[in-house]
Amino acid sequence: MDRLLLLTLLLGGTVANAQELHRAPATYFVRGPDLADRTELERWLAGQPKVPAFKLLFTLWRKPRVGVLGAAVVPPTAGDGVRFDDAALGVSLNDRLDALCGPATSCAVWLSGRFGDADGGQRVFRVFAVHEKLAAPGPFFAWAARSPDCLAIVTQKSLHCARGPARCKQCREADARPAKPKLLDLCPWPPEAARPVVELTRGGDTLHLVYDVLETFDDDAKATAFAAQYGLAPPTR
Repeated sequence: MDRLLLLTLLLGGTVANAQELHRAPATYFVRGPDLADRTELERWLAGQPKVPAFKLLFTLWRKPRVGVLGAAVVPPTAGDGVRFDDAALGVSLNDRLDALCGPATSCAVWLSGRFGDADGGQRVFRVFAVHEKLAAPGPFFAWAARSPDCLAIVTQKSLHCARGPARCKQCREADARPAKPKLLDLCPWPPEAARPVVELTRGGDTLHLVYDVLETFDDDAKATAFAAQYGLAPPTR
């Protein structure tokens, strides 16, 4: 084989492998309140200041190839206008909407980001990512991104209630089944609700944290693949 062609193939493979190794982990979102319940939605948004991003469905009124003329969280309500800051996007929001919505002058799209300070009486939503166009009927729910610090995969047996196997038949039945890896939300909402506690070691410290179970995996292989996809530690026991 030509030495120059061989070198090109080797370098190409090295670059591809490096890109694969350094690909950013995916973002995991947990479901929040119904978007139609604006009181609970606002409480949920305000009560989680450390959430890196919220995923919400917006209706956008636009002029193709020109820009967004107005927007509101779905379903729109009076005085619910929103402006967008797309400085964090590599490609402008308008260009992304042209690709997603085509010539439509009204389009419903899922966007993730955070609300900032109001500007001129309108709320400003800083857009971090553009997701899919609306493809199914409601109800529609808000979603919150979870950082790796708020997630853990732990292999444990199922729980039924606080009474435990000694006093509850369904707890005994759950305890008899084999333990499985579970994805735990360590930053659950609402924070004041009663929940089980898990003991974890992080940064050399032993922590006791409340949690919700988000997913249960069939086996360690599926849990390990999920951990790699989302930048989490492998399952612990």
